[in-house]
Amino acid sequence: MTVKWIGKRMMMGIIVLLIVSFLSFFIMHAAPGDPAAAFYGGNAQTLNAAEKERISRVFSLNRPVIAQYGTWLAETVKGNLGVSYKEGRPVSTILMERLPNTLLLFGVTLFFISIGSIWLGTTAGMKAGSVWDKGLSTVSIVTSSIPAFWLGILFISLFAVKLGILPSSGTGDIGGEGGFLDKLRYLLMPATVIILTHVGIYARFLQESIKVESRNYYVTVARANGVAEQVIRKGILRNASIPYLNYIGMTIPSFVGGSIIVESLFSWSGLGQLTVKAVVTKDFPLLMGGILLTGLIVVISLFVIDLITYLLNPRLRKGDVR
Repeated sequence: MTVKWIGKRMMMGIIVLLIVSFLSFFIMHAAPGDPAAAFYGGNAQTLNAAEKERISRVFSLNRPVIAQYGTWLAETVKGNLGVSYKEGRPVSTILMERLPNTLLLFGVTLFFISIGSIWLGTTAGMKAGSVWDKGLSTVSIVTSSIPAFWLGILFISLFAVKLGILPSSGTGDIGGEGGFLDKLRYLLMPATVIILTHVGIYARFLQESIKVESRNYYVTVARANGVAEQVIRKGILRNASIPYLNYIGMTIPSFVGGSIIVESLFSWSGLGQLTVKAVVTKDFPLLMGGILLTGLIVVISLFVIDLITYLLNPRLRKGDVR
């Protein structure tokens, strides 16, 4: 059953990546602007018709879009993501340079959001009607309503401009003189912005799941039969964690999308900033590579969450729930 379940999830992930790449490719080509002219940047006005035709022919931009997509997909399956129009380097090389920074930011923020939301949500959910319960409900609304870009600008103004204790942009160099502590200084503000704007709403969801679970009939029966409160709480948390994990899975795409804004604001040298740059310059191979790799990160994250849910939910292992 486990092998079959994993196979189905992997197939679903492949289908999702195909759909994302297909839609992205066609939307990208439908956008206004001429990619051939984008090569010249600010000097595009000097590009004559003959030179524009030559560029289009060299990069196959004059072929039908469906043919271009077919060629791109065939080469991608072979591991060839093409060459960046602007940088003239393999797209895979550029992506691998940016991937560690994105994984660092994504991993650190998701870890602290999970730890913080579990602690806050459990504490508030188990104490219905308390100050914790009411306070988290209010704080989660406030923090989730704050735009990440506005909070980021506020952080830059306070900690970088006024106090001068943190760098306003960049990523530093983990292999340079500053070492890991230098990297941490650059990571602190963007990671904090993402954590503060997400942890409240995740904690609120777990809080409500625990409160709903606590009102179930089996909890009343367990208490009436003298089952230890610690055992009851453990069962409540186990059952409440399943919808909580599902909620994390549903929000990961928007979570990654929000990280792109933060990366751009703090000039964090990751996939998000790279994708924005590729959109501006209409660097199609680089843009498609960035979208595909970002989609792959999302699919893998969802697969891990589904796997944890599968292990926690015996009904899934028995095949009662699809």
